[in-house]
Amino acid sequence: MSTQPMETGDLEVGLLRTFLAVVDCGSLRKTATAIDKTQPAVSHQMLRLEKIVGHKLFARGRNGITLTHHGELLMAYASRAVDLNDEVLVRLRGERPGGRVAIGMSNGVAMAGLGPAMKRFQAFHPDVELRVVVAGAPELDPLLAAGELHLAISEPSLMRRSPSARWRIPLERAAQKDFRVEQFQTLPLVLFEGPCSWQDDMLDSLRQAGREWRVTFESTSLDAILVAAQSGLGIAALPAEVVRSSDLVRVESAHLPPVPKIEAGLFRATALPRGAQTLLELLEIALASTSQPDGEDSGKAYSAA
Repeated sequence: MSTQPMETGDLEVGLLRTFLAVVDCGSLRKTATAIDKTQPAVSHQMLRLEKIVGHKLFARGRNGITLTHHGELLMAYASRAVDLNDEVLVRLRGERPGGRVAIGMSNGVAMAGLGPAMKRFQAFHPDVELRVVVAGAPELDPLLAAGELHLAISEPSLMRRSPSARWRIPLERAAQKDFRVEQFQTLPLVLFEGPCSWQDDMLDSLRQAGREWRVTFESTSLDAILVAAQSGLGIAALPAEVVRSSDLVRVESAHLPPVPKIEAGLFRATALPRGAQTLLELLEIALASTSQPDGEDSGKAYSAA
């Protein structure tokens, strides 16, 4: 039975925010990391929310937690309630609608599956201009210091300041479906152009394993990287989330060393406007949801010789 013991009281916006974060992250552990709470605290909030609505909201399965029928129903109302709460507070506090939020990303992490978070931000704040700057890590530090950027996501090792949060995002080698890798073949690689610490680590691991490689395509654009790999120009290292949403397949070979993870850091300016704070929370949830435990399976794959 899905019915829960009832608790008198109204729905609280804080509980609804946590509920939406759990839906986005797909697990209590990732949600706790994203919203800076302990896992028991998140679990307690969801149990309390279930008591208020009188129904189970989540079901556990092999792929994590999923929404029940009542959970799906609540999700539609929760988004509307949180949006309306934010709108009312902006109006009553006399905050000016509109404005601009600027975020910088280094080339290495601009592909980390953050599009949905920014799309959701635009749904929350349709009157706010969102500016995204993709640049090298050395360029992001002075832009943050000068107030030209509100937020930045980059590899912590390439930044001078300390991040407010860190994540490790697993990568996969990916290529066109019919692409084949032979044991003694020189590997054709599709690479990101510019400073990229995890890509340097990947190339070093190939050298140490005695594998020869050549660069067949190089670009700062994720779209260009995807097109090149889908055209059969070579193998690209991409986040699992990107591989799953593309026409590429994972390349597995016992003759290749493991692919390193992206270490991503979220950096913030000293003062954030309200819109930037919302984006900060959404990006924390998105980055936490793309981080996966070692050994977790993530999508379609083929084995190479």
